[in-house]
Amino acid sequence: MNTKIKSLLFTGLVALLAEGCGVSVEADAPEVTVTQRDLAFDGVPLAALVGPVSVSRKFSQKHKKLDLPSGLDSEVKALGVTLTAKTGIKDFGFLHALRISMSDDVHTPVQLVEYEQPAGGAPSSVLEMKSANPVNTLEQWKTDSATFTVEVAGTLPTDAWTVDLTLHFGGSFTYKR
Repeated sequence: MNTKIKSLLFTGLVALLAEGCGVSVEADAPEVTVTQRDLAFDGVPLAALVGPVSVSRKFSQKHKKLDLPSGLDSEVKALGVTLTAKTGIKDFGFLHALRISMSDDVHTPVQLVEYEQPAGGAPSSVLEMKSANPVNTLEQWKTDSATFTVEVAGTLPTDAWTVDLTLHFGGSFTYKR
């Protein structure tokens, strides 16, 4: 897994430095990504006979707890997901729907993205899904780990398959004194 959270921490540091200066600081954090490589799904024997089914997989990520100073108005929004076919599949033509959520041990899970295959869409080995209504995940980043649940539905492959999954987040911070 790859996490780029340093820019978020840098923004918090800027706000701390500005605290005694009677100024206002506003910043947008560049994209932060979480990547899970080779996320594995089992095949569904007799998938052609069974028809559409759904399965889910979870993966966890440890990260430093985002501890921001009081008075800092912040948000970290889930902007979208990139799914790349790796082994066992050539494209995502079989995928009818996908949902990804983020949870921790403290807060209610939040849904990051929901995807439905467009009618007449051409099969592709890469799916880029934008979040229709980006949700603020700041509270989940204030803990030291997160669990991501990936639910897929469709006429799934009969053999095991893997994907690389990248979650895209963006943040903004405002501090006024």
